[in-house]
Amino acid sequence: MRRGLMVWNPDELPKAALDARRGRLQAAMAREGLDALILYTNIVRPSAVCWLTAFTPYWIESLLLLLRDGETVLATALSKRVSDWVRATSRIDNIVNTPKPGAAIGARLAAAGAQRVGVLELDALPAGLYDDIAATAPAARLADASALFAAERRHIDAAERGLIARADALALDALAQVDVTQAKDAGALAGLVEKHARLAGAEEAYIAIAPDLDHDRRMVRVSRPAPLAERFALRASVAYKGSWVRRTRSFARDAAGAAAYARAAAWLSQLAESIEVERPLAAQLADHLAQLRGAELKGLLVESYLGSYPLEAIAGAGMRGGEAPVAGRFLVLTVELAIDGVAWLGAAPVFASNRPML
Repeated sequence: MRRGLMVWNPDELPKAALDARRGRLQAAMAREGLDALILYTNIVRPSAVCWLTAFTPYWIESLLLLLRDGETVLATALSKRVSDWVRATSRIDNIVNTPKPGAAIGARLAAAGAQRVGVLELDALPAGLYDDIAATAPAARLADASALFAAERRHIDAAERGLIARADALALDALAQVDVTQAKDAGALAGLVEKHARLAGAEEAYIAIAPDLDHDRRMVRVSRPAPLAERFALRASVAYKGSWVRRTRSFARDAAGAAAYARAAAWLSQLAESIEVERPLAAQLADHLAQLRGAELKGLLVESYLGSYPLEAIAGAGMRGGEAPVAGRFLVLTVELAIDGVAWLGAAPVFASNRPML
């Protein structure tokens, strides 16, 4: 269950911005000949529905129906007693409280005479919901619409830029609480960083630690006492009003390690500021890495907003990763280096455009 406070502030996310997103998506549906689009949401897959309506579930699963020429309908297993809260925190035309969201959406499709229906991440739609939709709307042909949705989702409007910037500021401020001279316990340090982010207004904050970078670069969630080595890293994944940002910083107590980490952090900041729209990411990374003396790339992960999950991998180990970034797309770059003989981890957000975020 989520723990952060979620409210809708029209000054931060105007109704006009949500209506514009809906309009672009409906126009794309018309071009593809879709009568309707179905989006699934739950606690770990909130992002698509939140982007379209500002609604984020605390715990229960729901289905959002967007008709090509009509309303949005949220069919949810939430009880009626929280309907007022849903309406107050979202831009949704109609809410149906029901223990069988799939049947409710199927009935709406049948009533609208919908025949071609797109589903975001069709293969990941729970089987029970699929069966209920198919049973109540037998004339509807369900097809995957993930590519259609992603094409519209990659465009970041001014409202979302503001929310992303706020989430990033929360992540940076939280990580700034780390004092390498005082930090001794991984669990206590994770709690300190999370507490700062949440008290500052983060809707969600997930903190992970690599307690000993010299021996293991893997990030883990720590909630009990665990010792911190001379060199360690923290990752803060923070959400603000549905916009997620990931930041990672490495810390060293020794002078040599601290100097190497400072050079790597400055390099990552410069890389994030210099992403070019027309050039493949792999080539840009190689060019920048050549300028960092004594460094060897050990790992790369590029994430973005695509569908129902908050951040999804679009490039990295075992992936293609050579495509040029799309103008307007928001990215998170996570890089693992060996620099001056020590392991280093870093992550930073960037907009792939001529006006970088950082």
